[in-house]
Amino acid sequence: MSLLDEVKRRTDIVQVVADYVDLDTSSRTPKGLCPFHSERTPSFVVYPDSGNWHCFGSCADGGDAVSFVMKKENLSFGEALRMLAEKAGISEKEASSGSAPGRSLATLYEANEAAASYFQALLKAPSGESARSYLESRGISMETAMRRGMGMAPTGMESLAGHLRSKGIDARAARDAGLMTRTQDGGWRDMFRGRLTIEIRDARGRLAGFGARSLDGSEPKYLNTPKSDTFDKSRILYGLHWAADSIRPAGEAVVVEGYMDAITAHENGFTNVVASMGTAITSEQLDALSRLVGSKDRTGAVILCLDSDAAGENATFQKLEELVETSQAAAGRFQKSSLEIKVAHPAGGKDPDEAIKTDPEGWRQSLAEASPLIEYFIGAYSARYDLTTGDGKARVVERVAPLVFRVANQYEQDRYWTLLAEKVAVAPERLQAMIQRPAPRRRTSPRRAGESRISPDQMSAALESGSQSSIEEHLLAMLLQHPELREYGIAVPPEHFHDSGNREIFTGWQSLATLAELSSVLDEHLVNNVEQLQARPLPPSDHLHKVEDVTQCVSRLRERHFRHLKVLEESAFAELEQQSSGEEREELLKRTLDSNSSLRQVFIGRA
Repeated sequence: MSLLDEVKRRTDIVQVVADYVDLDTSSRTPKGLCPFHSERTPSFVVYPDSGNWHCFGSCADGGDAVSFVMKKENLSFGEALRMLAEKAGISEKEASSGSAPGRSLATLYEANEAAASYFQALLKAPSGESARSYLESRGISMETAMRRGMGMAPTGMESLAGHLRSKGIDARAARDAGLMTRTQDGGWRDMFRGRLTIEIRDARGRLAGFGARSLDGSEPKYLNTPKSDTFDKSRILYGLHWAADSIRPAGEAVVVEGYMDAITAHENGFTNVVASMGTAITSEQLDALSRLVGSKDRTGAVILCLDSDAAGENATFQKLEELVETSQAAAGRFQKSSLEIKVAHPAGGKDPDEAIKTDPEGWRQSLAEASPLIEYFIGAYSARYDLTTGDGKARVVERVAPLVFRVANQYEQDRYWTLLAEKVAVAPERLQAMIQRPAPRRRTSPRRAGESRISPDQMSAALESGSQSSIEEHLLAMLLQHPELREYGIAVPPEHFHDSGNREIFTGWQSLATLAELSSVLDEHLVNNVEQLQARPLPPSDHLHKVEDVTQCVSRLRERHFRHLKVLEESAFAELEQQSSGEEREELLKRTLDSNSSLRQVFIGRA
């Protein structure tokens, strides 16, 4: 049994939802006010028998316990799965691949918390004088340092290892948490020594690891906790647990590079700021922000504050170019209308820490004037090459055109073509006529000798006889094994996949071009599912019949989805008839009529 199946089996959907929603449990299907949109009358219904939930209000969303926690806590699939596994008492050996046998993640968090308390005590002690002097030079008071989780790692005879032993935390647990390292002679030593320490917490506020700054000029200047079961620098955004509540309503997140930049921003009222911890923002970090900034009806924005020294470097350009495609993929995975990445430059080339302290309004203005990423490229490449020559113009177009082609929104694409045409002084129509769209990456699958096809009736019977998710898995297997069928399945609404794991795989596939890219963004628990789908035996058939197969699957998913909604709505309507709220009954009746209309369209299409 997979971890997902085990979590679903041992999770009480009512209990999960009740942690966030005040449910009326007087009926067989508890209901309450939807936690995902504002409403006056309850339209959010929980179905204990099936382990699902559905909103009959304006969001019209639904799913299982995993999808509920993902949406409510703004977590990835894997994070939500592990959170529910922990609540259900499923062992960490099952819940976290790669953990030491029998080693609980709670033990690692406990070790980190014990270390943090020790570091803070040392910062206040005489031995913390050098760290206090550094903080004072940066304008950070002790009150701020305590509030933001700063401390001092011991040096000399004192050691963190000794303190942890006194707290009952053994050396191996400290090592697994990234606090200790093994020396060549077999002994143990502290990972951080004589450094200012900074707590790094994940999106749920758990202490995942530390950053540590050198105070004596030794290199590296900053040292982080090594990658561990609780800490992965490419996934965590520093300060996200502070910033999430501000990012969500604003629909905008600001990304700076350093810890001090983020701390100064929050201390001065810029509470939607996070830090990528000295590296370019990764696709995993962008996904975390995508879940917060946008919605189906709103364009979310992520503003990158570039270090002035790195803004013109080729490595920076390359990383930013990768973000163009990544942002389109993130918008697709989370069904956002769009996700816009912008680039801001504080006045005078100052870093955010200095800019906020010296001219907070100027920094605020620089954020307001941030350029959309492709506009930034048009300006940056135009400044790099000589536009008085044909060669210079060709180089700018050569660098920018592939980025414009990746923009999914046609209106935005047209706007960028116009801006680029103005820069190189040609008519937009002439520019587009000169440029050839990159060929889509596809793999052909020639028909093998002796192939025969399965009939629609046979396929239908096979699918209906299997589990609830067999039709979903059959469609996914077809799409994953035959990339040439992509266009026939790409437009399926993700909500037609009722299994949360299958839905996560499908939304990832929708927005990414290759299986390698898909495996790189999926949680480890789903990568195995993808491999099984790729190896799943499929009936031999030619291309035409494969298209028929996929088309029929899409139609059956759609029919099943609307039949499912109709059952839920009729059940809810029967309960509402006994109540006095005519407004609720009227709204639900309208939705029932919409479902009936959708089902009619399915049958008309089949005919």
